[in-house]
Amino acid sequence: MKYIMIIPDGASDYPIDILGGKTPMEVADTPFMDSLAKEGTLGRVKTIPRGFAPSSDVANLSLLGYDPKAYYTGRGPLEAANLGVELGEGDLAFRCNFVTAAEGKLHDYSAGHITDKEAKILIEYVNKNLGTDNIEFFFGTSYRNLMVIRGGADLGLGKIKYFAPHDIMGKEASKYLPRDKNSKVLVDLMNRSKDILRSHEINKVRIDLGENPANMIWLWGCGPKPTMPLFEDEYGVKGAVISAVDLIKGIGRIAGLKVLEVEGANGYYDTNYLGKAEAAARALDTCDFVFIHIEATDEAGHNQDLRMKIACLERIDKLVVGTVIEKLKDRDSRILITPDHPTP
Repeated sequence: MKYIMIIPDGASDYPIDILGGKTPMEVADTPFMDSLAKEGTLGRVKTIPRGFAPSSDVANLSLLGYDPKAYYTGRGPLEAANLGVELGEGDLAFRCNFVTAAEGKLHDYSAGHITDKEAKILIEYVNKNLGTDNIEFFFGTSYRNLMVIRGGADLGLGKIKYFAPHDIMGKEASKYLPRDKNSKVLVDLMNRSKDILRSHEINKVRIDLGENPANMIWLWGCGPKPTMPLFEDEYGVKGAVISAVDLIKGIGRIAGLKVLEVEGANGYYDTNYLGKAEAAARALDTCDFVFIHIEATDEAGHNQDLRMKIACLERIDKLVVGTVIEKLKDRDSRILITPDHPTP
């Protein structure tokens, strides 16, 4: 038996007045998902245990069969696993977003979805100016980067409450900075980054082009290195994961799943949907389980882009679900489609 899980990240939503009280999923033209719903089995699943925030890290651990209450330590260390950043005992990894701050508010959680090329130059510049023997910044993908503080747990930094920047857009940034007696080092880094980034040539050009500048770093998702059993040991199935984001690929690496790279998979609206589906079908020649994660719907939700959320759902249906159904029609197989969490 071959198994494929297709995860349109953040696809679930609330009924929306402008859609006549329907959700984006109800309005989207999704004939392949409709046929699976009609001929298959429907159910509901709780991906977020009580007490956890509805986020991709927690939800995707759940979907892969890892109880977050037992294995979740934070988003940062999961992304570090994919970037090849080793964490020692007491080290803490933080997700480090490039954001746009304006008039004291957090205006854009992704700095206009800054390009990889620009982000790589900027994170190296940040590391040169803010990095120390114990603090280091690493490039990830676009606005999604990483900071590691060696021995950070001994400084009490792992017990602080952090806020995800995509949850506080339009709000006064100072109210959501880390607040704790031990948080001074983090607040200092975030505030100093504004002076460092404001004058960088890349941001001057972005402003001239009418694009949001990466004029601040935002630190969140802190945690130590996790320990998880291998997926194959737990379930007796050899598997692979396909995603454009470090978070999902990091979970895959820790779980011992093969991480498949797909050219053109970029975690945004124009990702290579078809390439992901075709790569999954090929992978089933050598493994029994493939986890396909698509970020585009989540980004549309965070960007409050209703038209694009519907469009991405339709692309997922046609290019991912439709292709998978066609490729597996002559094989004993099971397909499961579920969002990980809502991004309204």
